[in-house]
Amino acid sequence: MIAVTSPQLYNHFDEHLDERLMKYFTENSQENACLSNHDATTNTKEQLESFIEGDCAPVIAVPGLMGTRLMVEIDCETLLMKHPEIMDACGWHTCTWSLFYSKPAPEYGIWIPSIFSPVSILRTTNNTCFGRLVGLHYDANKSEIHERYVEIEGLRVTWYGNTTGTYDIADGGFNAIGNILPLPVQISESKGFNGLATYLTKLGYQKGLSLFAVPYDFRLTYKANSVPYTLERTIRYAYELTGKKVVIVGHSLGNLNTLPTLLNMSQEDKDKMIALYVAAGAPYGGASKPTRFMLGGNTEFVFENFIGFQFYNQRSIMGASSSGFDLIPKDTFFRFKNEPWMIELIERVNLESEYPPDTKRGQEFWKNYKNTSDIPLSFFPTPAEKCFSGLTERPEACMTLVTDLTKTPTAQVKDMVYMSDYNSTVKLLKNHYTYNPFPETMSKFSDALAAKVEEYGNPNVPVVYIYGSHLSTELMSYWDYHPEKLTSKDIMAPPTKIYQGLGDSTVEVSYSLPIAIKWAWEHLHKVGKAKPIKIAEYCSIKNMKFEVWDTTQPNGIKEMNTTEYVGVPCDCQGTNSTGTACTHAGMLFDTKIIEYIANLVITKEVPDLKTTAAYGLSNKELEKLAMTLPHLRRPRNDQDVKSWFPRHNEENKHTISI
Repeated sequence: MIAVTSPQLYNHFDEHLDERLMKYFTENSQENACLSNHDATTNTKEQLESFIEGDCAPVIAVPGLMGTRLMVEIDCETLLMKHPEIMDACGWHTCTWSLFYSKPAPEYGIWIPSIFSPVSILRTTNNTCFGRLVGLHYDANKSEIHERYVEIEGLRVTWYGNTTGTYDIADGGFNAIGNILPLPVQISESKGFNGLATYLTKLGYQKGLSLFAVPYDFRLTYKANSVPYTLERTIRYAYELTGKKVVIVGHSLGNLNTLPTLLNMSQEDKDKMIALYVAAGAPYGGASKPTRFMLGGNTEFVFENFIGFQFYNQRSIMGASSSGFDLIPKDTFFRFKNEPWMIELIERVNLESEYPPDTKRGQEFWKNYKNTSDIPLSFFPTPAEKCFSGLTERPEACMTLVTDLTKTPTAQVKDMVYMSDYNSTVKLLKNHYTYNPFPETMSKFSDALAAKVEEYGNPNVPVVYIYGSHLSTELMSYWDYHPEKLTSKDIMAPPTKIYQGLGDSTVEVSYSLPIAIKWAWEHLHKVGKAKPIKIAEYCSIKNMKFEVWDTTQPNGIKEMNTTEYVGVPCDCQGTNSTGTACTHAGMLFDTKIIEYIANLVITKEVPDLKTTAAYGLSNKELEKLAMTLPHLRRPRNDQDVKSWFPRHNEENKHTISI
């Protein structure tokens, strides 16, 4: 999730971000290192074939909440006829040229809109244009979840690069998931996947051919958005083109869209096509912050109570969305309370509480347990060891820092306490959520639960699970009044007090780490087809590894076979600061994280070039593929990727059908 709408952030632009990034890349990487021939860049085909014969895996990027640039296309005649109130709210009165009246452009950026656009969210008044354009009709009677969310007549919202005006500048889809602000300068939180994409292209990757973006309408929950049909299709597409297993990099909400896709794939296909899944900042267990937004809006988006993302517009986008329900706290601690891995986690949490490592008693206790296997979660380092240095909000000792959420509420309104179990969450929504009528609220909540993310099925692929615990992060919000009395009148209702835990500034560790613990426990205890997982703590100095691959197969391909805790470097290490420059939102623009991921993609898999689809395609055909992005733009039901490359002669040639 990004938070780049606050006007305060416009004071933190850094025109030298890209300059510093490129300087770092130049000093720390070799040009075209992922190509077997570093000079093979004469044309698209030569470069792609050299990539196939090189050491690196194709990469697929899945962005988080608000991490996709969205456009709105306007059919003016239809909008004027069906919804004149929207035209009026946006200051449009005609669909033809007029000296006295304004008409809409064919399309606008809707997330994030330009400051000077009629759709702008940075207003001194409660301008409702944005909120009206971003809305959706909801029909709970439709049997298919994706059919329940219907665009307003005369409007179409889609990702940047998928409209008439942006089609030719999609840049492989990466213009939709990087540099989110509609300005020539950015902040680190708005860069998205831009830094990683820039670095990988320097190494020889080609957008749309070996480096893939999966933008989507983040308003919609998994079953309603495009990811269920674009992500698996992109995995198959990358594999067919290159003959190589892919590395998937998900950020934030992108992981809640990635996991169900992996669970829906056969084990045979995953073993054949996926080398690694990097889950960065994954809020699988939800987060406290979205609950605050849904109950009362976000005052951080309004500067000095005067200019900014006014509450009507906040309410409109959240009310239209179902993805917010993906992010509210899940019932993890209740659902799994009797499972062996959760019992072990709670035992560890209780020990950390009973024997704090910053006390003499605690130090003696943990010292006695060092290097023993009878401690709960023995694969996780103990507080006798040092995981952090120079970050002032995080204790130096290695700790889970998890809070038992069967004992701690996620929200409280006056004397009404709400836990994270399902029934309590329903009561919370019924009593205090006003953005939709309660029946519609429950239907959208059910739509979100349909993906079954809260079951935390093991993806059964190697995982690097990057989470943070070094920053103060919301754990619970408290209102000493009823927020619904204000929000029902379109007035923001901030909590009276926010209680903090530790996390990555957005996802508190109690919502992120338990899922990694579950998957690790399953692999260590040989449950099903669970694969190894590296529990990778952001900014930790303990067991730092730039190489997650443990062994090499006889054919030279790297392999991960050990589950363990590892430290992940960050730009904040050694700064003697709070570490607020290394946050959830800006994680993927951290140069150390970018370099870390770039090391992970070196899998050393080199297929037989002649068996790949790329080999049988001409340079012109490959250029067309990179422009048309069939893995993203083809219809929902067109999933037979192999049919896009039918063989047309005995010489193993391919022809393309776009």
